[in-house]
Amino acid sequence: MAENRRLAAARVLKGITQRQLAELVGTREIEISRIETGRITPDAAMKQRIALVLGKPTFELFDA
Repeated sequence: MAENRRLAAARVLKGITQRQLAELVGTREIEISRIETGRITPDAAMKQRIALVLGKPTFELFDA
């Protein structure tokens, strides 16, 4: 899996840490780290929660 640089960049531009994003979407910081580094792929519901918090459409943050 490839790193998710779009997600990491959007998070940084929003000014929040991995821990803060995790709290806002209801997961753990390690899960956000794993998503950003490409070790795991979030399910559709998690993608939607992340996109909502970051104010971006899911297609801008995640590959299909």
